[in-house]
Amino acid sequence: MKIVIFTNRHKDPGFAVTRAAEAFLREAGADCLLYEGDESVFDGAYAALSLGGDGTFLRCAKLTMPRGVPILGVHLGHTGYLSRIRPEGLENLRHIASFPVRERSALEASIMNGGNEVQMITAVNDFVFSRGMAVQTVSLDLEADGHALGSFLGDGVIVSTALGSTGYALSAGGPVIDPRLDILLVTPICSHTSRTHSFVLASKRTLSVAPSHAERRHIYLSADGGKPRQLEPGESVTVRASDRALLCLEPEGHRFFDNVRIHRL
Repeated sequence: MKIVIFTNRHKDPGFAVTRAAEAFLREAGADCLLYEGDESVFDGAYAALSLGGDGTFLRCAKLTMPRGVPILGVHLGHTGYLSRIRPEGLENLRHIASFPVRERSALEASIMNGGNEVQMITAVNDFVFSRGMAVQTVSLDLEADGHALGSFLGDGVIVSTALGSTGYALSAGGPVIDPRLDILLVTPICSHTSRTHSFVLASKRTLSVAPSHAERRHIYLSADGGKPRQLEPGESVTVRASDRALLCLEPEGHRFFDNVRIHRL
């Protein structure tokens, strides 16, 4: 049973937590390997252990999801909505072989220009359409299955999964959603009108996002907090649920809303 440990060295600089986790995993019969930049280490792995915050979890998920490797987060960061084990509970890793695997929805975005796909990218948490560093509002037109949701004027729009509802969308005033649900959550960022709220759409919907006709300002797209990509003139983006799910290990007895309550005190 090969398990890859993905450690945020800034959160565990002396590798004390990493070594403790490795010891408990070896008691479970695991062969532990530390990720050191070679992505092929995840090939054929039973699971991956992410040690850090939610950002660390998302970086690890980018490597595990295409390979169908389940991921388990250990909370060492400022936020830990995506983590399922805290450092004081590392002894539970002795039972990792019995942890059930849960599927969590992911997203894919197709960047289109003139009916042609220019690029396709995936996200576990969210896609963010924003104004970048400019101190100006931007206007975005949104459609769901070809039906207009409206024009959103403000700092941008977040399109997230249920899992990602506790990320940037939560900071922007969006709802906390049970990660077991298959939905698309659309949350405006600093909307220019007080009447604009989040939309919760069925995951089978296809969402189209494009600059409004008169928009002349730069709009950027980022996935899971990664490097933004500037949308070129004539480009639009289609967002839909990915056919590939994120696989997560869920320790018995873990309750998602307990995690939310801890971080919202």
